[in-house]
Amino acid sequence: MDSFAKLRQRAADVMHSIPQNMPSMPHRKGGPRTMKGTWQHVDIPPLPRSSHSLDVVEGRAYIFGGEVEPRKPVDNDMHVIALPANSAPADYYAVKAKPSPRNQPAPIAEEDETAAELRDPLTDVPLTSPPPDEPSSVASEKGKGSATAQVPCARIGHASAVIGTRIFIFGGRTSTAGSTTIDEKGRVWIFETKTNTWTYLDPYHNSPVPPARSYFAAVATDKPREFAKKPLRRAPTWKEWAEGDSAEVGIPQRPIAGSVAARATDEDEDGFGTFIIHGGCLADGGRSNDIWAFDVRSKTWKELPSAPGPARGGPALVLAKSRLYRFGGFDGKTEQGGQLDVLTLGLDEFDDQMSKGEVGIFARGGWESLVAPTPTAPPAQASEGAETGKVVPAGLDQPWPGNRSVAGMELVFGAQGREYLILMLGERNPSGSGHEAAGKFWDDVWVFQVPPVSRTAASFTDAVWRAAGRKTGEGEWTPVQTGPYDDEDELDAQGPGPRGWFASAPLGDLEEGGVVLFGGLAEDNHRLGDAWIFRLG
Repeated sequence: MDSFAKLRQRAADVMHSIPQNMPSMPHRKGGPRTMKGTWQHVDIPPLPRSSHSLDVVEGRAYIFGGEVEPRKPVDNDMHVIALPANSAPADYYAVKAKPSPRNQPAPIAEEDETAAELRDPLTDVPLTSPPPDEPSSVASEKGKGSATAQVPCARIGHASAVIGTRIFIFGGRTSTAGSTTIDEKGRVWIFETKTNTWTYLDPYHNSPVPPARSYFAAVATDKPREFAKKPLRRAPTWKEWAEGDSAEVGIPQRPIAGSVAARATDEDEDGFGTFIIHGGCLADGGRSNDIWAFDVRSKTWKELPSAPGPARGGPALVLAKSRLYRFGGFDGKTEQGGQLDVLTLGLDEFDDQMSKGEVGIFARGGWESLVAPTPTAPPAQASEGAETGKVVPAGLDQPWPGNRSVAGMELVFGAQGREYLILMLGERNPSGSGHEAAGKFWDDVWVFQVPPVSRTAASFTDAVWRAAGRKTGEGEWTPVQTGPYDDEDELDAQGPGPRGWFASAPLGDLEEGGVVLFGGLAEDNHRLGDAWIFRLG
């Protein structure tokens, strides 16, 4: 029976891979745009939760935090799903939180301890003094992240993103009531997927830090990555040039084992990239519309231009090459939508003739907004201090997704390097009881075709189509007709159904056109513990 199931799964994989390997075909002029997608249920043990995070690294989905009962964080374990691939089934396991060995203080040798005592002999200590290891009042304050914590506490409403093989996590809420916003003074937690351990980065002492927050969005880029190399102090002598590195690595007849490994460096450990956060609910009960970028190498936060429209929690955020896309959210009264906001980012570089490298990202101009075709409705009013941005109206015949928050929006790739934003599910109407009950949710999927960057195969194809008078579909939303990945699988046929407060992530190198989602909240107010894979095409 298992062999038959694997054979059927393999046949489904082959059939669904055919459209992905074929070139994109233009749509007939004047005809409605249609796109198709499939849902596949991932067979794993149930792990109900909402308000958690999900990231995919090298074919594994990493789930952290969340709640089963409202405002009660579940645990600080990292739950891992080995996603199905090449007919291999999914697998699940949990990793207990433990710090990276780099976080631990180096052991003190006996001779070092004796020498230290001779240099600094013991002095009288008043009996009223607190013990040396007593936590400070700042560290023990409710809602404050302890400065001595080596692993992150259980939390909900945080946000995460991947740089390299590491998962970066910021913010959220904790405590048994789940109502205390975590204030860790700008600290960013890092889960090392290579070692399944935790480390963290505290911002540089003179760096500004973003306000503590929860229910916000985060993305990441691997820029800056190319850093300046230190120039040689002096030119090598003729003898050093002739000998090369034989003194360190040996010669082929007599190699010196271990010397190369001893001098090897880990790019992830050295640090690169930028972690970006947006919006969310603040500790004082308000909401935010700001954008903050954390440079991993320099360990500094920098504020970028605030997004247009009202401040909101639960927005969706995606970074496609150099463009930051924002959609939806909840402003405390209504679900947001009706426009797709875009911020173009640039990369600072330097070249002093001795060395050159990348410095950091910056905002290239202000926000622009693609507005839904509702000519009688004015654009949403910006909150105090927010940017208004440039407004670009969409075509009157263009379909548009409904307003929503706590939805999923991810970047996937199609033929010729074409990029698509996948917007799925989310809350359409809020609950009248706040976080204690569930609202009404969407069960739809939409695709936004990202305008291609110049000098790519997609941009060349679009130029040809425009010259022929055909629609390219770029810069437009298209509803997706979804169906089962395996026609004979009952769960695939059902699909994930309406939900919000779930987590999603692109499959990345595993499948460039796929997205995995996990958990969430159903309309009957129970937490879901299932996993699904959406594939475009």
